[in-house]
Amino acid sequence: MMSSNKNGENSSALSDLNKMSKGTAFKGDIVSDGDFRIDGRFEGTITTSGRIVIGVDGRLDGTVQCLSIDVEGALNGTVNASEVLSVKKTGRVSGQVTTGKLSVELGAVFDVESCRMRKEGE
Repeated sequence: MMSSNKNGENSSALSDLNKMSKGTAFKGDIVSDGDFRIDGRFEGTITTSGRIVIGVDGRLDGTVQCLSIDVEGALNGTVNASEVLSVKKTGRVSGQVTTGKLSVELGAVFDVESCRMRKEGE
């Protein structure tokens, strides 16, 4: 799917976003440079240099290696977010966490076995 911006340059509207819709389940491992939005259920490992968003209806069970992650749904497993882990008020996180910065909104559930804050330059 190609589109043109106001400068006349072509861009791919879906080039950097991988989306798993509500009602979809996937089990396996994914390696990508793109961003992800999970509104379904994912079980396995995601490794990306991009951002991950787990929507309100989304669930991820497994291992995540990413730049940053926003959790509005459920995340159970091992998280390594080099920049930011943000748990929204509807989010639930359990497991082991390593991140550069952590944000947990009022109402969120953050019940982890360990949380390691990454030092600058790590």
